[in-house]
Amino acid sequence: MTLYIRYPTLWLWLALVVALLNALLGKAAAQAPRHETAPLIVATYAYPTLDRQAAVTPLQTWLERHAQRTVIIRIADTPAELAAWAADKQVDLLVPNLATYLKIRQQNTEAQFIAVPKSHSPLIIKSQYRGSIAASGIRSLSELRNQLISGRRLKVFAVFPDSTTGALIGLSKLRASLTESQFRQLQLHYTGSHELVVQQLKQHPFAIGILSANTLSRLNQDRAVTELWRSGEIPFGPVTCVQRQLSCEQLKSALARDPLGSQQILLGLKSGWPEFEHTDSLSFHEHRVYSVLLDEHSGQSNANLAYRPAPATTTQHGGLSITPKAVGAR
Repeated sequence: MTLYIRYPTLWLWLALVVALLNALLGKAAAQAPRHETAPLIVATYAYPTLDRQAAVTPLQTWLERHAQRTVIIRIADTPAELAAWAADKQVDLLVPNLATYLKIRQQNTEAQFIAVPKSHSPLIIKSQYRGSIAASGIRSLSELRNQLISGRRLKVFAVFPDSTTGALIGLSKLRASLTESQFRQLQLHYTGSHELVVQQLKQHPFAIGILSANTLSRLNQDRAVTELWRSGEIPFGPVTCVQRQLSCEQLKSALARDPLGSQQILLGLKSGWPEFEHTDSLSFHEHRVYSVLLDEHSGQSNANLAYRPAPATTTQHGGLSITPKAVGAR
């Protein structure tokens, strides 16, 4: 106190110096570049006429709020590209189709199931999601075989190579139903969407189409196209976590404890995946069907997941068993 009384000017100068240093340091800190943690990535794959960016935006919003981090959305051109991103650990949360989910889990043992849309309604059984083989100018699979026996080549319209209902299931059924030489007579063309498969069938008097059963029912009111075969119920591709920057278990637990956030995410997903139409909640339980399908592929390196009708001696999943046999035009 005595020093302050005797030397007031000294104390004044010291106070001014400290204030000036604080101002300069604060300004420097404000101007210095911020070294933020890399943003989290939510990803899915594109589909014509559907806004997948908008569909996963509620998932992005929830993750930003939960992690207190910047989250950006990436849209892959194809499910195969999405699987490649997951294999390279370029994404954190993703929404794949079933075939891509199985492929991701094969490639990355740390990838985890987070949630899948489901319905509690007793009138809705399982997923109600099926694949169809349809045709123009052909009324049955036996008639198809007879046409091929005569040596006729036939166009097959599918969606894209790694579409579960729009390629893999139907092609595997055709492979199982035809001889090798008959299967080689099929000329495979990818249209890019289920809707365009129906359009191509209506424009070609003699052709085969592989697509989702829901799309066929919706666009075939005039019965111009004949359904030759319909698959059993197919599990949905679940929201999947890649163990990159976050704990997948903690993420799953946090979302399970947030019913409002879960509903908002589901509403978004339903806008981008018509097959989720009848779902009303998210399930955080990984049904045994997924683990069984993964077990069937353990030790397999073939990336092309296909489907075949399950013999009575094998485990069945809605009438289907999955095998990693390559599928494609020959």
